[in-house]
Amino acid sequence: MLYRWNREKMKDSIKIIETTKLVMEKPVVIIGIPDIGLVGSIATFHILDKLKLEEIAHLESDKFPPVIVVHDKRPKSPIRIYGNKDILILISEIPITSSLIPEISRSLIEWFKTKDVSLVMSLGGIAHPDRLEIKKPTVYGLGTDEETDEILKKNDINIFEEGLIVGPNGIIIRDCMKNGIPSLYLMTESHYRYPDPGAAASIIEIINKILNLNIDVRELLDKEEEIKIKARDLMKRTEQSMKEMQKIREKEIPMMYR
Repeated sequence: MLYRWNREKMKDSIKIIETTKLVMEKPVVIIGIPDIGLVGSIATFHILDKLKLEEIAHLESDKFPPVIVVHDKRPKSPIRIYGNKDILILISEIPITSSLIPEISRSLIEWFKTKDVSLVMSLGGIAHPDRLEIKKPTVYGLGTDEETDEILKKNDINIFEEGLIVGPNGIIIRDCMKNGIPSLYLMTESHYRYPDPGAAASIIEIINKILNLNIDVRELLDKEEEIKIKARDLMKRTEQSMKEMQKIREKEIPMMYR
């Protein structure tokens, strides 16, 4: 049975279709949207695979590109939600265009409210020109309130203090903050134009610390070249989207300093 969720008189055209009803206990949401190095995408796919999470919902809209994905001989929406009672994971197998970002974010936030979400964690990359010389990428974190700042400090995560957040993650963070939902943005040094499983591994190790998980990242490192090949088409599509949003400018210091 499908459970169609949408706000009454909703102006946005994004629908979240629940395919499984779960009783949740203040779940944590992890968001992996195609971005620099596909860090969030690679990390979230690895997490949901290792935790054996089931698909519970997907997003629909007439504004989405005319694309479906096929897995295990079945068509699926390219934007889906997986989870259990404690963790929800949002994945996207298509780049999200700048015109769709606000609507998707608003719809997600309203849905998160109905699930009494306790924390939203968005994952991304920071382009580093010398990534090839970096053995273990550094992870940075941005919190939206004192509670999330404390999470960063407790886990010895480098705090992102000044800069620009461009694209879907920035809008989701903003909307979480406006709606009083604690949010973290975790980002790690990454290749700009190439899928970066090593960067994804670094960010998963931080998630392990925050959520007290034990997700093995050796497979990401051992199969790095294989993952890069599988993800290269998505990376090409994502690169064009990032150019439009000027993602390369992320981490620049804003002109107006407090």
